[in-house]
Order: sequence, then C-alpha cells, then structure tokens
Amino acid sequence: MVDLPDVRARDSKGLAKSFRYFGEIETPRMDCDTYTVFSLGIAGDDELLAMASEIDTGQPAPNVFYASVQDLLLEDPKRGPSAEALARFYPAISGGPIPEESPWPAFRTFCLAHRETLAPKLREGRTQTCVVHRCAIVLPALASLPRVAEAHGRVGLLEIGPSAGLNLRLDRYRYEYHGAAGSDVVWGERRARPVLRCEVRGDVHPPLPTSLEIVARRGLDLNVIDLEDPLALRWLRALIWPEHTERARLMDEALAHAATVPIEIEQGDAIRELEDQIAKLPIDAPRVLFATHVVYQIPRAGLLAMLDSIARASRQVPVDLVIMESTGKGDSRVDHLAFEDGERKGRRVLAHCDSHGRWIEWGRQA
Repeated sequence: MVDLPDVRARDSKGLAKSFRYFGEIETPRMDCDTYTVFSLGIAGDDELLAMASEIDTGQPAPNVFYASVQDLLLEDPKRGPSAEALARFYPAISGGPIPEESPWPAFRTFCLAHRETLAPKLREGRTQTCVVHRCAIVLPALASLPRVAEAHGRVGLLEIGPSAGLNLRLDRYRYEYHGAAGSDVVWGERRARPVLRCEVRGDVHPPLPTSLEIVARRGLDLNVIDLEDPLALRWLRALIWPEHTERARLMDEALAHAATVPIEIEQGDAIRELEDQIAKLPIDAPRVLFATHVVYQIPRAGLLAMLDSIARASRQVPVDLVIMESTGKGDSRVDHLAFEDGERKGRRVLAHCDSHGRWIEWGRQA
C-alpha cells in the first residue's frame, strides 16, 4: 500500500508517485490491467513524466493522459504503424479482445511518436467522466432523505459537475440489486434501459423510493458538454478504460434518453455560483444537491466556501447534499449533509460502495 499522492503535483517525483498509486491501487480494483501496465511504466519513465507535467494541476494526471491517448486513437486509429499497434489494446477500437502481450512498448512508442499532437489534449483535457452506474448509489441515497420521503418522492435535483448530465435522468433507468439469497430487489420499468446491476454487501438492504418524481434536473459545471458535438462525445468515450466495455454500452443506452428527458446544465464555478443555482430550483419540492467523485478536484478552501453557500441558500428552503467520494482506501463513501435555517444541521454516512457503483454496503445507522 502506498501513501496518497498529491494529485496536483507536477514535478517528476510527485507525478511518479501519482502514477504509481494509480497503478498499484486504482487500476487493479477497477479491473484494468492495461492501465496498470501504463501507470507503472510511466512512473519510471522521465520522458512520459515530462509530457504529463503539462496536465492542468486541477486534474488527475493519469486519467487525462490515458483519455488523451485514446481520444487520438479514436480520431484516427490508422494514423501510422504506432497507432495501429496500440489500437489493438482497445476493444472499442479494434472490435476484438485485448492481446495477452504487454501493451507498454506500443503505448510508449505511440506517445513519443505523437508527442506534439498529444500536447494540447494533455493541457486542455478534463476528467468529465460520466459513470451512469453511479446512479445505483444515488438512487437509494435519495430514498433515504427524510424530506424527499415526506414529499412522496418529489424532488428538485442539482448535480455539481454533471459531465453529460446522464445521471440527472436516473429515474428513467432500471435497477437490479443482488444480495444474499432471496434479497434481490428491482426498481424501474421492466423495459427501461440501461439496466444497472449492483451487488448488495452486508445484511442491510439499501432503501429504494416507492415513487420518484424529479421536478427539476439542473447541473452546474465548469465545462458544459454539448451532446450534439461529436468531438465532445468522442472525449466522453475516450475517458472509458479499455476493459470497461459494459460501461461504454451503458453510457450509450443512457444517451438514448438525452433527447426525450430535457435537463439544464449551466456553465459556472460551484465555489462562487452555487447559491444562485440553488435558488433556481423549485421552492415547492425538496432541494437536493449531489456530486459523484467531483469534490476531490476542489481545493479545501473552495469546498468550505461551497458549503457556506449551501448554508446561506438554506435560509430560504432546506437543502440536502449527497456526496459520493473516494476514501483513498479502495472504496468510496456516501455522505448526506443537511442544511436548514442558514446552518448545517447534521452529517450522516449512508454507505460505502464501489467507485463505479458496482456494489454497495448500506450503513446500519443511515
């Protein structure tokens, strides 16, 4: 086990630590051998570390590096021998299984051969991942909120850092929670797609809504993704790891709802503009904010400012905040923070879960 790295570090030593942590902790638990090899290779390669130093300090370097490479491959997988050699390790591009040989030689050769073309992608890349499976964690979190239950499932949602906003349409999907024998539970229309399957760990089953009526679907993001822009869609797909073919399929199925379930995402900074965005939610339904793996990108001072703005907004109407974030120990935690009368009234740990929503362990006290 390695110590947590400073994700904002861009010196050679700090970057090496980030890539080593990614390869030893993050990629193995997410079943991605390809990125494990890449990460451990980059951690000991001065030339590739120098390329990674161009990545914005507010972004996790491994994610942006690998998305930039895959985006370039998706743009033209036949841009030369080095591209064709590397594309074999991406099933979404090759259409076949990942070869059993090491992908490192092909990866390093491609990166160095296309250093100049990769540079702007590295500088401008953002980890606006859209993991639809995380809805399997957000759904029971919503069901656990007393104000939402009292309103019979009516809720106005505001997502912080929504990426493409697919998780704001979570009520249109189908869910299958599989626990011990006899404890399987489903939620959603039988024919709804995508189907999100989640393993229930422990002996407490997560709550699910008896009804859910989302009366507002809003988002606030520094960089709004235009789903009509093919380059933006390509970047979303580039953020998906090679082995995660199911994740790609689920995202495509969720995208099918984009035209039929309107949402509103505004460009802005949650540190400075969140209070104004909360005010745009309907006043006659519980106001719920949620963020999934976004908070780690916000500096501590900014996070405190954000919480203060939520507290101020709660002077008008109570506000609930649900945060899903990595614990740094191989899993994620789901917290509920309640705000009312200008103050934070409480904090509950709802659950621990997989960072992509593949399993959940609901807390006894939640």
